[in-house]
Amino acid sequence: MKKVTLIRTGMLPTNTYVLFDDESKECVVVDPACDSTKVVTYIVDMGLDLSAVVLTHGHFDHCGGVNTLLRYKSVKVYGSSLDADLAANASKNRWKARAEDCIITDYVDKIGDFSVGCFDFKVLETPGHTEGSVCYFVDDLMFSGDTLFDGCVGRTDLPGGDQRKMLESLKKLSKLTFDYTVLPGHESTTTFLEQKRNNPYLRLEAFDYD
Repeated sequence: MKKVTLIRTGMLPTNTYVLFDDESKECVVVDPACDSTKVVTYIVDMGLDLSAVVLTHGHFDHCGGVNTLLRYKSVKVYGSSLDADLAANASKNRWKARAEDCIITDYVDKIGDFSVGCFDFKVLETPGHTEGSVCYFVDDLMFSGDTLFDGCVGRTDLPGGDQRKMLESLKKLSKLTFDYTVLPGHESTTTFLEQKRNNPYLRLEAFDYD
């Protein structure tokens, strides 16, 4: 049985997720920020086997703790090639926040959907918050990163942001019909159909632009 645990990491804080299989004990970590020792502790305490790290985008608060996990166990790091430079310069963020530079080893915009152990990841490219922002779908779970939040969406005024691309990405998301559990990069979890009903950025009138 696949389960997911939310562990808040970093200064903002970031929603870091540990996706694991109760039977095989395989796990994948999504978006670890700088203080990921607590994530490693959780993995060890639960007797889990780290299989990969997956990034929704390259901002420091979503990748600055990757190396903590890699020092525990060397695994592949999945993310977009379009955010490779952002991730590789995480320590140089404009806020001077603590973060380690991160090297993405496997580019999801090149390979598309992928599997890690018993987990099958569907990839949807959703640029806007950054050039390489993506959403991942595993069974009934949607890891939306900083693209979609409960009641709002990600900023487009940070490095790599583009408001028009964000609108196009939200338009793609609005066409989904399954009621995923939405696991965003910050704040509270929600459901996709709840967002289609109440998030103004997913309503049809949001896409009335030239």
